[in-house]
Amino acid sequence: MPTELLTEYRFVIDAFVAGIVASFACGLGVIPLMFGQESFKRRIGLGYGFAAGLMFSASVYNLLLPALQLAEGRVDRISSLLQVTAGLGLGAFFLWVVGRQLTPENLQAKWFKSMGGRTGLLVFIAMSLHSLPEGVAVGVGYAAETHHPEMEGWGFFLAMAIAIHNIPEGLAVALPMRAAGMSLPRCFWFAVATSLPQPIGAVPAALAVWLFEPLLQLLLGFAAGAMIFLVMDEIIPDALETRKRGEVAWSFLIGFALMALVQVAL
Repeated sequence: MPTELLTEYRFVIDAFVAGIVASFACGLGVIPLMFGQESFKRRIGLGYGFAAGLMFSASVYNLLLPALQLAEGRVDRISSLLQVTAGLGLGAFFLWVVGRQLTPENLQAKWFKSMGGRTGLLVFIAMSLHSLPEGVAVGVGYAAETHHPEMEGWGFFLAMAIAIHNIPEGLAVALPMRAAGMSLPRCFWFAVATSLPQPIGAVPAALAVWLFEPLLQLLLGFAAGAMIFLVMDEIIPDALETRKRGEVAWSFLIGFALMALVQVAL
């Protein structure tokens, strides 16, 4: 009996393991921060611009466009497009509300500062939100393989694609924390933690694909709204505090282009 269950639900285990691998890939984003701490501190404004570009590009290519493509393929197309739009607005509103609560007065001041302050905490929250629909997508992918033989390998490909694009996202998470003086090992684990919703979301999505798949465009829209709001309201203004507009614009475009190239390559 246990062997039969293991065979029947092997795709769920595969989805969970793939989500774990993708989570740890996020931690690899701290590698560029291992070199030149003093130089890094002087260029943190450019780093913020670069991280903003990475996050904005991921929001567009990895969240918003897939959500719109899903909505276009639905029978109830208008309703699905409204879900994406509602998700965008709700995600932005959610992060705005959370941001108003993240102050040294509401949190332990020393811990607040070590996390990179308000920006670091909001990046952590937004990237964690962004990971959940990705996990759901992985779970749906593995379930689709089981029920549709012609889609064999789709779940694995999707999981590996997410793992690769998690690497620059890990850099975006670690930047404000490293700038605040957090150690590299802690930056690594916090980056990994932002992707833990991927295996957590993959398991129920694989088990109940009929329930999660129709909601995927709403979840993608929500995460995109949160990340885009964070980029516009928090990260770019922080970058402009120490660097000129042109410098921030170029660093943003480089980050955007890098993430876009990753998406195209996959």
